[in-house]
Amino acid sequence: MKVSVLIPMYNAEKYISATIENVLKQTWSDLEVIIVDDGSTDNSYTLAKQYESEKVHVYKQINKGASAARNLAFEKSTGELIQYLDADDFLSFNKIEAQVQLHTKINDKDAIIASGILLFDGDVMETICIPHRQMSTSYYNKPIDLLIDICLEKYIVQSSIWLVHRSLLARVGGWNEQLTLNDDGEYFFRVVGQSSGVYFCSQGAVFYRNTPQSLSKQVSQKAIESQLLATKVMTQVVSGLENSKKARAACVNFYMQYITRFHSDYYNECATKEIRRLGFNINTFKKDKLYKVAYSILGQKLIKKLSKIYHRG
Repeated sequence: MKVSVLIPMYNAEKYISATIENVLKQTWSDLEVIIVDDGSTDNSYTLAKQYESEKVHVYKQINKGASAARNLAFEKSTGELIQYLDADDFLSFNKIEAQVQLHTKINDKDAIIASGILLFDGDVMETICIPHRQMSTSYYNKPIDLLIDICLEKYIVQSSIWLVHRSLLARVGGWNEQLTLNDDGEYFFRVVGQSSGVYFCSQGAVFYRNTPQSLSKQVSQKAIESQLLATKVMTQVVSGLENSKKARAACVNFYMQYITRFHSDYYNECATKEIRRLGFNINTFKKDKLYKVAYSILGQKLIKKLSKIYHRG
């Protein structure tokens, strides 16, 4: 079964050669590598072109963002199974093979296979790799249960952990090219939402580079707006699958995560309106133990501000 490894690339000259070589050392040999350069201004494209072969295909586009590069890579790919990979990350050499074998055993095109994820910095062979919050080793036969767990901050969504059949991705549609932050979370919430189940593969892992300049660590107004849009879509996926109080409460928790992270009046106001739409009143925190947690995290000043926004909305 052919696997397409899709790599968006922007100014990655420091890492791209090692990433390509890592993929070519995978124990699963039936694969292709599709690289899309997103208008790099460094030597990334030239370095990637040096690896071009029957297995490695390199394309170039004007700078449109990683989501657009991933969409083009998917369009150019021919594999039955899809593996996304960032230009500065690695896969354990058995990661793809182990996931393909599990996917074949399950024999369901709508099933998703996930792996573990480790953080590293520098040379993966010389650094301490730290286990990241990752998928549970449990099988989720109800995708909604996984999405609720993610909203409750039990696990993360990172694009490289998944192996997915292209027919499921084609049905879900492309990456949202409007997003600059949490584009992978928004995309894979939609994918998980239309899957038949999520299986964890205990063999193989993703090595995720912990770089300070990572886009996910940049919090500009554009990033805040992107996160708000992503969160809206992600919570709509959850409430669309299950409109229970538990599911809606998990969505509220998801909004609260970013209220504590961004400290943005714009985000706070929009998120508070969404919390109201989900049927929750921020002031109810005062009546139970959740208020003590919110108070300790947000502080009295922000709690009062959110309350005013809620009643104004």
